[in-house]
Amino acid sequence: MKVVHIINSLKKGGAEGNLYRLCKFHKKKYNNKINITIITLINNGFYESGLKKKGINIYSLNIDEKNKFFNLIKKILKLRKLIKNQNPDIIQSWMYHSNFLTLFIQKKFYNKLFWNIRHAELDLKISKKMTIFLSIICGIFSKLIPKKIIYCSERSINFHENKHLYDKNKSILIYNGYSEKDYYPSKYLHSTFRKKNKIKKTDIVLGYAGRYAKQKNIPSLLYAFSKIIKKYNNIYLYMAGKNINSQNKELVKHLKNLKIKNKIVLLSEQKKLLEFYNGIDLLILTSTSESFPNVIPESMLCSTPVLSTNAGCSKKIISKYGFITSNSDKQSISKKLDKVLKFYIYKKKDWRLLQKNSFAQIKKNFSISNMANGYFRNWMS
Repeated sequence: MKVVHIINSLKKGGAEGNLYRLCKFHKKKYNNKINITIITLINNGFYESGLKKKGINIYSLNIDEKNKFFNLIKKILKLRKLIKNQNPDIIQSWMYHSNFLTLFIQKKFYNKLFWNIRHAELDLKISKKMTIFLSIICGIFSKLIPKKIIYCSERSINFHENKHLYDKNKSILIYNGYSEKDYYPSKYLHSTFRKKNKIKKTDIVLGYAGRYAKQKNIPSLLYAFSKIIKKYNNIYLYMAGKNINSQNKELVKHLKNLKIKNKIVLLSEQKKLLEFYNGIDLLILTSTSESFPNVIPESMLCSTPVLSTNAGCSKKIISKYGFITSNSDKQSISKKLDKVLKFYIYKKKDWRLLQKNSFAQIKKNFSISNMANGYFRNWMS
């Protein structure tokens, strides 16, 4: 069977990571029975070398954001040629830009085409206008073109069906999947992280993993932390992600204004977060909007509990094996964090059980095999 994936890029990101895990699983399970090709819209990135090692062919359209209309037409023709030459049994596109470009492939492939939508919702105040435009266009054509539309969260389905008029008869829900080989609890990594960062045994380490963006609601996280350190002297916040560094003037300004600079460690973007998850005591996610936040199951697979706002699939992922604050305002986050820390400090036995159950929750309900089999089953239906 020939499968062609079309995606914006192979840079480090949520959708890209899921494609990487999906391809690895399918190649391992089906080996020579499946031939996988990936077409990227722009230059390849972080996951390229790992995919090539698995025998996966990768092509790039090399679309430049500055490309004028005529050049874009040339790239569409290149895509059509690649699709024609591959003659795939399945075409799986990922995210709005790639979904949009599949509108221009040959009609005979429409019944082999599956779209993948990663956003939970689009906000005019946050999202790019072009992204919103492409989603609306795809919604209009959704009744005619793809065979099915795959979403990774219920909230995403509700938004796109009701706001952007995506075909309700084509919706499929497949949760993201994760591998125990990529994320797992490790006493050695816990110790390594603590020694590297000179963390004392009595210190409590909170963690944030994610890029610096408006919907991540980082100012509320920092406010909550500023209130908590007044009660607990031995608490620190380690932050990792894109633009989480001292060059981020807006972030540094928040730290100075709240007078918490000496309690925050900015780790910037990390190639791998396995050691980070194992080294912290609690992961915090304060987003106002999410689809399927990957950092939650990644952390839980490392037996590190999570406190999250009720954004996207957070509550579904965590279930009763972590902590949810229903509101994303800074006061609510602060109050909930205080309760969680009291639980951590005074109920150590229960906390250890929570760590164990966090791992079990992801292993059972959000495994890579569940996700990969879900895709394959729907492709073949």
